[in-house]
Amino acid sequence: MDVIVLAGGISTPADPLYEMAPGGLKSMIRIAGKPMVQWVLDALSGAKLVESVLVIGIKETMDLTCSKDIAFLDDAGTLIGNIQQGCTFFDQLHPQNSHVITISADIPALTPEIIDQSIQTYQAYDLDVCYTVLDRAVMERRFPNSKRTYVKIKDGEVCGGDLNYIRKKAVLHPAGLWEELIKNRKNPIKQASLIGFGTLLLLALGRLTLDDAASRVCRRLGITGKAVRSPFAEIGMDVDKPFQFEIMEKDLLR
Repeated sequence: MDVIVLAGGISTPADPLYEMAPGGLKSMIRIAGKPMVQWVLDALSGAKLVESVLVIGIKETMDLTCSKDIAFLDDAGTLIGNIQQGCTFFDQLHPQNSHVITISADIPALTPEIIDQSIQTYQAYDLDVCYTVLDRAVMERRFPNSKRTYVKIKDGEVCGGDLNYIRKKAVLHPAGLWEELIKNRKNPIKQASLIGFGTLLLLALGRLTLDDAASRVCRRLGITGKAVRSPFAEIGMDVDKPFQFEIMEKDLLR
């Protein structure tokens, strides 16, 4: 499996983590002794189902290491642009592979076992996209003070994860709506508003199940996909704020 690590993102004064990386890459903030992205690369190094890794947004000269075949590309400026250039890169390198995994560089609690088990789960579906979500109970059992943002649906409360499975062909021919949905991947309310007022209303009333919402989005985009509930809270524990940094550093140093 080919993996795109999304590691761009320069810290600005408005960013909660600005004092830790003023004007620098948030993915390179040191946590528990090494850059945040290095924790992700270490997990990928140990994952049996990972073949190659592409890091987007970081220069090759930054002394990051990974035991897999690894390459680096500059940040394209947008999330969908980065995913597109990653898919283009892997389509040329391994045209026989239909899908890629995308992982954010700010989930340092990731482990090789979580990566391998997630890949096995995704590969069981012959779909264009598998988007990871975490139930509130899963997140709060593992990280009780993480204060994630949850969306209430008919069958529970969920937040988005940062490890997803995408068919290269689907990403390389996206509609404009796809870009807006990717941009608002952490906000299902905004995603629902993009596919119609009726969907937004049903979601607001808590009358849509997770599968209903995913089906409506995919039909509008002309793709096949599924929101996959993960048992691994680590996929949803990204470091966005100083208090989350403290939680994760303590967790990693255990």
